[in-house]
Amino acid sequence: MGRIQYHLFNPRSLSADTIKLSNDVYELWKTVYTDVLGKVGEPLNPDDFHRCDVIVALTDDGKVFGFHLYSSFDLRSNALLDHHYMKAFDDIIIGKFKALGINNMMSMEYLTVSPEYRSRSSEVNWAEIIIALGSRVMEAGPWDCLVGTARRDLNVRRKAAKSGTNYFGSVIKMNYECEILMTKNGEVQPLAEPKLASLVDRLWAEKMNHTNLLDENRVIPLRKVA
Repeated sequence: MGRIQYHLFNPRSLSADTIKLSNDVYELWKTVYTDVLGKVGEPLNPDDFHRCDVIVALTDDGKVFGFHLYSSFDLRSNALLDHHYMKAFDDIIIGKFKALGINNMMSMEYLTVSPEYRSRSSEVNWAEIIIALGSRVMEAGPWDCLVGTARRDLNVRRKAAKSGTNYFGSVIKMNYECEILMTKNGEVQPLAEPKLASLVDRLWAEKMNHTNLLDENRVIPLRKVA
């Protein structure tokens, strides 16, 4: 394993530094999810990539091996409530968000780690690292919470809980039972394993941020795990 780096970019606002990165992430996204969605008879919509406000990627000596896609959804906007992503949430779920004072949500979508980086013998669970870093993105951004709909059979709930994410209900998406996972701003927890927490700290401190959404001064110090 070479030099691991964490990158953030907006796919709608590319620069000389992010064109190749964006295209590499897109090709991996397209390869993985054309197959995944094809199995349930659903087409892959490139709009779901291009609409993102932030895309994050992990690279190993410049090669993309993991990514996550983030979009903003404001619950006060009727247009965004009609977006196909939000259709998974019924009025009861929307009401639960609003009762918690949540307006602007950061969606977490298409969590992916390349197969060669998923070894059970590895000391690093890269999916957990990406989620933990994504929690930092949410707290440094303009969002009230992060939210994701994760397939129950992939055990994402267990990985996300290590960063303070809570179960918020269940929905059916693309014929899969999915769990709604949510973390409010200010409730992110550090990973309990010191080596993994240190890795998250290092990747965050050395991140290659090509967006204009993050404000480090908004980040609330992480609570220590008892």
